[in-house]
Amino acid sequence: MNVSLKKIQILASAVLLTLSLPVAVNAANGVSLKASIDSTTVVQGSKAGLRLEILKNGTDGLMIDAPEIGADYYGVEISDLKVDTVDHGNGRIELDYNYTIQAFDPGTITLPPFRYAIGSDTFNTETVTLKVLEVDLDTLTDINPMESVVSVPTRWYDIIPDWWVWIFAGIAAVGVIACGILLFRRKKGLVSRPEKITPPYDLAVMRLNNLQAKKLPQSGRDKEYYTELTDILRQYLDGRFGINAMEMSSTQIIDTLRHNKETRPGSDLMKQILEIADFVKFAKVRPLPDDNIKAFNSAVKFVEDSKPLPPVVPEEDGSQPAKEGSNDPKLK
Repeated sequence: MNVSLKKIQILASAVLLTLSLPVAVNAANGVSLKASIDSTTVVQGSKAGLRLEILKNGTDGLMIDAPEIGADYYGVEISDLKVDTVDHGNGRIELDYNYTIQAFDPGTITLPPFRYAIGSDTFNTETVTLKVLEVDLDTLTDINPMESVVSVPTRWYDIIPDWWVWIFAGIAAVGVIACGILLFRRKKGLVSRPEKITPPYDLAVMRLNNLQAKKLPQSGRDKEYYTELTDILRQYLDGRFGINAMEMSSTQIIDTLRHNKETRPGSDLMKQILEIADFVKFAKVRPLPDDNIKAFNSAVKFVEDSKPLPPVVPEEDGSQPAKEGSNDPKLK
């Protein structure tokens, strides 16, 4: 009797020890996992909700091999995922993983347990089973019959062949290219009229008249007056006789004029103008009003005396016309 009672006590102690082990582990870690599905039976192609609940303390953890959106997870497709966190107080936190799944193949699908790790401990949920029913085609009463052939009305441009479009496009392209070439040439001056060149004598006379109209000496601008006056004469020498007077000093200009047969008569006039101009520009001498008038008149006389002669027109008999004052019998 005592032996039997002792055996019963030993067996009861072993059972109690076995039942207390999971509780101890859960109490030590404070973790509880639960996986559930809102509908265990769905029609092929329909969606269902899969929920994973994790109740734990504030210790950080990690889902192992968690399915992602768009993944094929053991025969179901994960189409959506929402994660919610609930604080129960006293350091207890609940994580809710709400998956939206969709199955396309009929049959029974068993999803493996979800695993959650905290430190060196791993916790598993129970398996979830989903039954997928095949779609009954006889129940689809909303299938419409095939439509008959629709006649399209004919329009006037439907009779134009397709290759005519390419002809019109080619003509338009040629027109655009031609217009572009013309505009380019006009912009570059290839089609523009040649610029009219004013003869050196006419240009000098026009500039002398403009200088006189400015009345620079009357306003005390003597240096500006003589600078412009000498520039007019220098440019006239360059255009009329080919003398690069713009790059010469006053002495070089006078020496060149005296060695040129055409300009030798007017070299003294040019000397008077350049000397007084140098005094005003470099020595800052204030000229008298008579000096300004004399310099301007000398410049006009130099230009008029060196004016190019008009072209000689032969007589009807082929002879050259005689100059005035000659002893040619034709003038008597």
